[in-house]
Amino acid sequence: MNRFDPSHRPVRPKPPQQEDNKALLKKVNRVSRGRRKVGMDGVKIAAIMVGLMVAVAVMLIFIGNLEMPQTGTGQRGDDGYNGETLPPYIVSDPFAGLPVGGVVLPPIDDDMLFYPDTGGSLELPLIGATGWAAAQIIMRDTPGTGGEQIAELAPGRVFTILDRQGDWWYVRLTDETTGWVDQRRSFINLPDVLPSIVYSISNASAAIFTSSGFDLPGITGAQLYSAHAFNYRLGRYEYIVPGMYLLARALFQVQQLALSNNDTLVIYEVFRPRATQHAIVDAMNQLGRANALVYDAIADSPWSLTWFVSTGISNHQRGGAVDATLARIRETEIVRSGDYSFLRITDYNRIETGTRMHELSPASAIVSSPRSISAGQILGGNVDLTGAALTGGILRMQWYFANQGFDPLASEWWHFNHQPSIAMATASGIVGEFYTPEIHSEPPPLHAE
Repeated sequence: MNRFDPSHRPVRPKPPQQEDNKALLKKVNRVSRGRRKVGMDGVKIAAIMVGLMVAVAVMLIFIGNLEMPQTGTGQRGDDGYNGETLPPYIVSDPFAGLPVGGVVLPPIDDDMLFYPDTGGSLELPLIGATGWAAAQIIMRDTPGTGGEQIAELAPGRVFTILDRQGDWWYVRLTDETTGWVDQRRSFINLPDVLPSIVYSISNASAAIFTSSGFDLPGITGAQLYSAHAFNYRLGRYEYIVPGMYLLARALFQVQQLALSNNDTLVIYEVFRPRATQHAIVDAMNQLGRANALVYDAIADSPWSLTWFVSTGISNHQRGGAVDATLARIRETEIVRSGDYSFLRITDYNRIETGTRMHELSPASAIVSSPRSISAGQILGGNVDLTGAALTGGILRMQWYFANQGFDPLASEWWHFNHQPSIAMATASGIVGEFYTPEIHSEPPPLHAE
């Protein structure tokens, strides 16, 4: 479905938080009358106080070399958007000044973090991580399709990974049954192997979807699925974030590029259950039928509804898409998990963004008109990135993801597709018709892979 029902064109409401002229004039008049009552002494005192405050701020900046923070903090739910239309780049970003029409490659430190105990492909070993059957899987007594069948696992069946041999994982179910499963038909819990990434899965707490600034009925502010639990492997409460194993290895490289520049990924979603996808589509249709501003933005040419929310099986259901932003790192700590250590980011400032995360409208686009964009086009500067939502930080994030083969989505600055993972998931019949509300993660043993 690319368009809303054309037989019913909704009325055009006022934009969110917009006051009518009469109410605004009344407010201005009340403020003006109040100001006339203020005496000259009060004005002088106020001016002196303002002058002192400015002087103190200047002294702190020059004497204490104070870093002025960007909008967005380490608090969950803060998406870094300050409600204003931003310029193409932010002066406080270290790579500010890069042209809107192309990405300048930032300098990458040769001494990037390396994890020899995991083969340089993950931050923590695979062993002990939680996994799930993402499609119907036959558990066998030996790795490979020639092994005898032990059990048949339905999509969403949880297990703990104990070993790996090629494309096969040796796993333990919650009833203590052990056997081998094909990892190409499985998901892995990303925080178990990529703990330095900041996870802020808004749909598992309070969804932040909007369209042209309007809330989606029944969606915005609601918990769309359960995905938060205490993780004994990490020693903290953390979001549950399933995804393809191939995706995890690629995200590791993206995060290393980000960390080398004092950035970190902040992931808002990877896997989205299919039932949740249907609920979002229904809400968008309902909002569009009732609201002409939303209708005009996403239903009229050149854009269409499917650029902002898939009406079929999306790449989120296949565990191969990432919704993310960046943050500047302020504080970190080293944490142990079993016999291994990993970086934990304890304080950070999200980058400035031109629109809120999950604002489903052309305002969030990275280009002026819809088109398919590849990672190679981003790296080669062969695409004109002129979307109104772009900032220096977003351009930097586009380069990080493109460097590891992630294709951006033209209509959403936060969305990236990992085509190898999507192709593998599609071939395996993964369609996301399950939930993953529990984990069984364990600290990795010594010399784990």
